[in-house]
Amino acid sequence: MILDRVELLHVRRRLAHPFRISLGAITAREFVVLLGKADGLTVYGEANIDARPFYAFETVGTVWEMISEVLLPLVLGKSFDSIEDVCQTWQSIRGHEYAKAAVEHLYWDLLGKQRGQSIQQLLGGKGETVEVGTSHSIASSTQEYIADIESALAQGIRRIKIKVQPGWDDQPLALIRKHFGSITLMADANAAYFPEHIDHLTSLDRFDMLMLEQPLPPLDLVHHKELARRINTPLCLDEGAHDLAMVENAVTFAACQIVNIKVGRVGGLSKAKLIHDWCHERRIPLWCGRRTGSGISMASELALATLPGFKYPTDHGIELIQETMDHFVPINQFELSDAYARIPTGPGIGVDVDDKMLNELTIRRLMIKP
Repeated sequence: MILDRVELLHVRRRLAHPFRISLGAITAREFVVLLGKADGLTVYGEANIDARPFYAFETVGTVWEMISEVLLPLVLGKSFDSIEDVCQTWQSIRGHEYAKAAVEHLYWDLLGKQRGQSIQQLLGGKGETVEVGTSHSIASSTQEYIADIESALAQGIRRIKIKVQPGWDDQPLALIRKHFGSITLMADANAAYFPEHIDHLTSLDRFDMLMLEQPLPPLDLVHHKELARRINTPLCLDEGAHDLAMVENAVTFAACQIVNIKVGRVGGLSKAKLIHDWCHERRIPLWCGRRTGSGISMASELALATLPGFKYPTDHGIELIQETMDHFVPINQFELSDAYARIPTGPGIGVDVDDKMLNELTIRRLMIKP
């Protein structure tokens, strides 16, 4: 596998409506798309990160600089026999997982297109579809909030996730249970709570949730363990599951019962599969998280979610039914039917990209050559 050149594209897409979590609200998504050329093939990668340190410390700016100044100069024009060989080139570079994941993504697409295999086949996943769920932001209008959930349920979605924070948890959870009854419900705090909130968090047991996702700060396994001991609702790590070592520590320490894998956060598909394999061997249930970007990353994430350890619905319903506009990867390629999305089966990422639309949404570009 040899990449001849790569163009970095800073892309901006509108959201259909503002999306608010405990860390703030956004009305558009900015992220980085990589467009590579290799032996007559066009290949794609994506870093679905934010313009500001909103969810993670990495940003469009840090990813842009790391990819263009550090990662691509190490690999462009060089021959690799495997994805593992590619990743080995930056073994000594600490952090910057979204940047690494985006460059690795190019090689997964290239490997699949050269072999005539989908990323699902390369990963060893099975199945034609994956169940998806939706994620509903912190709301300013109760009426719109209920209508948003009603719309998702009407389209066949069976798992509803809501964002929570101190001061916005009891009210929406009670409202949902009163209005919708015993639907499958979970809450995601994005690390909004602190140890002094543990007594309050245990009181959320009465809402009979599927799980409570990342209630406390990402590195705080001590208090996650205390909360896990006191609460009946299963705890899920998201931001805290940033690599295999952290997952091993959290599970061994009894600080969580479920793990959410986001491909970019853990450093790419290779690292994601390592975490999957470790958890699946120990029967720790998984699900695949989603950071809104485009169908380029979504196709590969859905492929990952067909591995056997992924027990719960993915977050990809966010993008498929409710959140984004300006689709330069036509959304109908995923053929959402009820709560199930189709897995792309073409070579590599398996989806067609509307390069004209992608060009219109690009606000900055940079060509990198060996």
